[in-house]
Amino acid sequence: MAIEHDFFGVVDDDGAGGVRWSDTVDVADQPVEVTLQSTVPPTAGSLDLAAALIRSLEGFDARARDALIAQLSERESATTRYVDSRVDALGDDLVELLVHNSGDIAMDVLRSLQLLRVSVDTGAEEADEPFAVFEYGIDPDADDDVLAVAFDRRADVVAIEL
Repeated sequence: MAIEHDFFGVVDDDGAGGVRWSDTVDVADQPVEVTLQSTVPPTAGSLDLAAALIRSLEGFDARARDALIAQLSERESATTRYVDSRVDALGDDLVELLVHNSGDIAMDVLRSLQLLRVSVDTGAEEADEPFAVFEYGIDPDADDDVLAVAFDRRADVVAIEL
């Protein structure tokens, strides 16, 4: 059974009792794939919360990037491992992908990350469950490695994973 919502329009049933919706949204002049999914029928409140998040993607993007920067001081963090893996894999070609080239390679990589996808799970009801996951990459055309920042329903960052 499809659900109708003011923001999403008709949200289709996925055939297994959940829902799925997707669209491409511009965030900072870049197209970003946004998907809404749930394995259980979403509540009106969950759909409203998801709509508010999607309307505020630029602000959430900034918060996610701040969380990535905060992890740079942790040697074994997902962010540091991602930067190290991109430097190792791309070598001198990395400079061609950088939007900023200040000489601080870790910061330059983070500044140059592209927001690729945002997945929203309206079925995430627990406080520490990821409600929205933002996926970033430095070279999305040639690279499958992404850095994922997860937010909970309260808009707190709950995980950063490689």
